[in-house]
Amino acid sequence: MVTKQQPEHIESAWNWFVSKYEKQGYRSLNQFAISTGMQKSSLSRYFHLEREIPSGTIGKLCKELKVSPEELLKAVGALGWPAKPTRSRK
Repeated sequence: MVTKQQPEHIESAWNWFVSKYEKQGYRSLNQFAISTGMQKSSLSRYFHLEREIPSGTIGKLCKELKVSPEELLKAVGALGWPAKPTRSRK
């Protein structure tokens, strides 16, 4: 689970996302979601910093937004997320 973020970080990530999809010609989140086959609610949660972006989704988002994975992960603060704890198996 993502740790609670400051409102300015959330706004920054959301504004970054909106500017990127608009630059690619999408007029709304709904249009972007339909075109990419992604759930609008999931996209909203990723860029409102409520949920981590699954690793299998990063490439698709980068391709559609025409950004590098590093740029995307920096925008959502994911490079600073702590690693998930591993379970020890006995």
